[in-house]
Amino acid sequence: MKSVKVIIQEQLQNIYMIARLSGYELKKTYAGNLLGSLWIILNPLLQVGIYWIVFGLGVRGGQDVNGTPFFVWLICGLIPWFFMSAAILQGSNSIYARINTVSKMNFPLSVVPTYVIVAQLYTHLILTVVMVIIVVAVQGIHTINIISLIYYIVSAFCFLLTLSFVTSTLSTMVRDIHLLIQTATRMLFYITPILWIPSDNMPELLRDIFAINPFYYLVEGYRISLLEGHWNGILSGYSLVFWLFIIILLFFGSVIHVKFRKQFVDYL
Repeated sequence: MKSVKVIIQEQLQNIYMIARLSGYELKKTYAGNLLGSLWIILNPLLQVGIYWIVFGLGVRGGQDVNGTPFFVWLICGLIPWFFMSAAILQGSNSIYARINTVSKMNFPLSVVPTYVIVAQLYTHLILTVVMVIIVVAVQGIHTINIISLIYYIVSAFCFLLTLSFVTSTLSTMVRDIHLLIQTATRMLFYITPILWIPSDNMPELLRDIFAINPFYYLVEGYRISLLEGHWNGILSGYSLVFWLFIIILLFFGSVIHVKFRKQFVDYL
């Protein structure tokens, strides 16, 4: 409990520093490109276009998903996944990649994963606006539940932040962890129903396993918020499982981060 209190206090005491460093992180990512920050939108949309051509037109033959155009259904799953996958990879490598620099500065190391995730959140918010515009243009505004959408954005941020406390610590001490995370992230993309729909013929146990997957909870939540507009996802028992998982990650991540961070430089 003491470690959790330390981590939370460090975040609250360094909010201004987190905001400044996350803004710098975002600018640094696109600083050397001719089109600059336009790549925030262009890169994801190009990827969405490729998946739509291959899976929407190729595999599905242009069929809708429960009355929703496949492109709209697809983008409502891919945009949150782009945020999650980038935050997982960047978050896990955040401390190791910056340890020589930040160890000479006067702020706690627990701030590093936070400002890296916040930088990814900026990009995600821009893409979310684009996603909402596309949904409104195709479906209309009546299917969108903004409050539910905000809930899932906040939920995704909390999950990715607490996860980064764990992964950034472990991958700094054992570099194989980062490679394992890269592989696991690629696998999760196909395990999580982003490009496919769970079948009603699927065994109920397997459907339940998919449902407690936090990534599925978030992706499905975005789709419900944008395409169905109801509160069923938030009010379900899976929300309790999801937030319990976040609490476990926060406790575990805080304990190992506080315990080992003084030794991080020794692992380089």
